[in-house]
Amino acid sequence: MTVHFVYAVPRLRRVRGLSRSLAKYDLARQRLRLPPSYRFGWLPGLPVPLAAPYSITVNLLHFLRQKLRCKLYDWQEHGGIPYGPDDVVLGHPHPDPSTVVQQAFFSGRPCRAKVLVLPIHHALASVNEYVLPLLDRADMVLGIMGPYWYDTLGDSFLAPWQHKIVRLDMAINAREYPSVKHQFNAPGSRGFLHIGYNVPEKGPEVLAATMERLPEFRKGWIGAGDEIAFVPRIASYAALTPEYVGKLAGMYDIFVNTSVSDANPTTILEAMAWGFPVACTPQSGYYNMPSLMPLSTTDIDANARTLTEMQYASNEQLQQLSAVNRSLVETHYTWDRFCNAVWQTLQKYL
Repeated sequence: MTVHFVYAVPRLRRVRGLSRSLAKYDLARQRLRLPPSYRFGWLPGLPVPLAAPYSITVNLLHFLRQKLRCKLYDWQEHGGIPYGPDDVVLGHPHPDPSTVVQQAFFSGRPCRAKVLVLPIHHALASVNEYVLPLLDRADMVLGIMGPYWYDTLGDSFLAPWQHKIVRLDMAINAREYPSVKHQFNAPGSRGFLHIGYNVPEKGPEVLAATMERLPEFRKGWIGAGDEIAFVPRIASYAALTPEYVGKLAGMYDIFVNTSVSDANPTTILEAMAWGFPVACTPQSGYYNMPSLMPLSTTDIDANARTLTEMQYASNEQLQQLSAVNRSLVETHYTWDRFCNAVWQTLQKYL
């Protein structure tokens, strides 16, 4: 029996130490297939830490290969998966109907199970609507979504498939994100930090409107996309090494996320690991967590009050939030928990 695992595979041009002959596959892979060595889990020279979604691919692949035979495919590959009747197809679909997960799910060939695994959020229906035809054909759906989107499934366009959806909480390896935020700037002189792409699901309008109400405080943003008003961009991209984040920690004190439809962004977990107190909306996927200060997607005045309170909170209060958050990424938001949740679902079909 083989699990055919489909997810985002790191681009070869981003991987160090590869020969020129292997690098040629990067141009062909979207049209054809990965090199045979990648099919069976040879992923040399990956950076540490490895960003999502590639971190999901690598950690889940290594876990599954300890349990059974596993083949790896990139979610953008075209063509068919040569699965047999005793195999399992586990993968992240791509909107293109000629890609491997779509082809496998619409194939009439039987197998033990066809299981989707992907981030799920449902405030912006257009983001996930391409998945709807696949949900009827899936045996199970592993949704990286955290508690908020799972708890509100019944009120969403995904309600008809709620019985198939298993919640996964996103994970990081906390050892790769050491705590660097040990001191806080003086009350009234603290900085607000945001990391993430400027795309609609990240709520850039909410962030801009909130920060407009806080003109006297330092702000910074790392991410690609159009400018976000009232939030100066630090960089479009930065390698978030401990050294680099340590420098940010000297200027910025509070991590802010105003997502309106976002499935467990890894940046929040990274900020928790680094030691930044976090303020975020429930629509980031994280909610009902006492150590995360709640923001709103609609009440900008409430956001300004919450962030002002954090601006003038005592160092002891902020350090306590940081300590709880660090403990959470060390004990709950782990790859061991994530991968075992996937395994518990797959075992039903083995």
